[in-house]
Amino acid sequence: MDLRFLLFVFVCAIRCNDANGLSAQFLQDYFADKFIHQIVVFACYNHLERVSLSRQLMLSDTKLSYISISENINMKTTLAVNYYKLGIVLDLDCTKSEIVLDKFQKERLPYNESYFWMVISKDSMPPIEILRKLPLTVETEFTLALHHDEIYVLYDVYNPSYRHGGRLNVTYMGVWNPLDGLSIKLTQYKYKRRADFQGLHLNFSIALRDYYNYTMILTQSETWGYLINGSFNGLLGDMIKGLVDVGVTPLQFKRERIDVAEFTVQTYLARPSFFLRHPKKTSVRNGFLKPFREEVWWIVVAVGFIYWLILWLTSKLELYYRNRMPFSKINLEVGFETGFICMAAISQQGLTDSPRLYSGRIVFLSLFVWALLLYQFYSASIVGSLLAEPPRYINDLKDLLESNLEIGIDDIAYNYDFFATTSDPVALELYKRKVAPNKYRKKPAFYNHTEGLRKVKKGGFAFHADVNTAYKIITDTFSEDEICDLVEIQLFPAKHVATVTSKHSPFKKMVTYGMRQIMEHGLSERLMHVWQYRRPICPKTHSSTPVPVALGEFLPATLLLLMGLIIAVAVLSVENFCKRCKYPEQLSCNTYVIPGFKNQADINMYIQGHS
Repeated sequence: MDLRFLLFVFVCAIRCNDANGLSAQFLQDYFADKFIHQIVVFACYNHLERVSLSRQLMLSDTKLSYISISENINMKTTLAVNYYKLGIVLDLDCTKSEIVLDKFQKERLPYNESYFWMVISKDSMPPIEILRKLPLTVETEFTLALHHDEIYVLYDVYNPSYRHGGRLNVTYMGVWNPLDGLSIKLTQYKYKRRADFQGLHLNFSIALRDYYNYTMILTQSETWGYLINGSFNGLLGDMIKGLVDVGVTPLQFKRERIDVAEFTVQTYLARPSFFLRHPKKTSVRNGFLKPFREEVWWIVVAVGFIYWLILWLTSKLELYYRNRMPFSKINLEVGFETGFICMAAISQQGLTDSPRLYSGRIVFLSLFVWALLLYQFYSASIVGSLLAEPPRYINDLKDLLESNLEIGIDDIAYNYDFFATTSDPVALELYKRKVAPNKYRKKPAFYNHTEGLRKVKKGGFAFHADVNTAYKIITDTFSEDEICDLVEIQLFPAKHVATVTSKHSPFKKMVTYGMRQIMEHGLSERLMHVWQYRRPICPKTHSSTPVPVALGEFLPATLLLLMGLIIAVAVLSVENFCKRCKYPEQLSCNTYVIPGFKNQADINMYIQGHS
């Protein structure tokens, strides 16, 4: 037989099969519109039909795999997704076509956006009974094409959630014909046109209920979900078991959670902090020693000693010239009197007498001028320290650790998780010394936020809680002075949290789209202003409010005064005892002996000098 004749017959057979089987041009146009370049075809075509379909699709740079329908199909291997999207073509008119759908479902492959289905049938109406049994979801990409001659009428098929008893939706999508090509009428974003769930019951989030028209089934979990002994508890544990679809409360990003949950949109910034009323006292032992540094006090002592020496020398000169000038009481006990003059000058006290020589008076005057300046600086510093805001020396976690404050932690799961997983040495030492049980503390220092902030209000206590929880209680219960004393110290940086869905959830993109709409429309910002309290503000006028001096600050002065009284009484008792022993006869009558006077002439001279 002529070879050219055989080639002609083969080419004609291939071209004729386009009209009898699938239209390669239709598949090429449809999947090109979806940006899909890898297709798996399940059909029952003969060899010529397969060759024709493969030839035309491969000319458009599309990879095609043809799979004959049989009971031995391994769907996971056949439909392995090497790219983000894979096209699946199923000829529903094949006698064994339902095997593909059954195997796909039994091997637990999802009807999600990784698989774009094109199911073709020559029936005049959609096969509702077959489609209703499929576990479709809101993210399903499933297109039904009803083939009449060379025209393909397209329908979009999905179910809000087959698992939750949703209703099958078959919506007209568009049409394809050889002359006009592909015409798609459904141009609205998929999750917007599929937004009506028709009251479907979902284990879902509160915020999106009205947006998607579903009914919530709320499930309360003990925790957000933490990895303990190789398995997750709480919310994530329920998601893994299939009990929860979407979390009501957002979760913080943690590496181990990425394998079991899908994070969608960041909705909140969790910022816990330590709250404490800063102590009034500082590290200075005696507030009345604060104005001068230690070396200044030593200089004051040295200068006072120098003045005492100079006064002692001038007083000795007065003794030498005593017969030529009026008598001074300083000359009686030179050492004691000059020493008392220096102490009296520094203490701003009066004197019994003054020097008679001009040199002594100059020393005397300079001593009191120096003491006056010293006193001005000292007293001004004391008054200024009482008027000024006390210095705050607890500014970070290390300062809090070294302070004598007790601390408490909000009894909430993420705080337990932080101390169990952190490697921060300061935080670990803080937990060991001030939180963990010991011989003085029978149980860990975890409290509910109401009790913890009540302890903060009393003072001497630092409590770690979320700022939005704490601000409400502080605003309602703390006074102005207590608010102005507050200090915040972060235990760990603020945490970004996001709404999560279960792994490979069909609701992920729907939740993402809905949450983005809520965020962009300002609803979340408005709710933040409604539900979140701002930080309590200390009024600017508070600094001008008179501050009463606390007993602790005045106590050193009281102790100093008490010590002076005790010393004075002790010296008086000693003097009285010594006088009684030295002059028993004079003390028994009404005559007195004035020390330092040898005779009546000295007494007369003293009287004349003071008259």
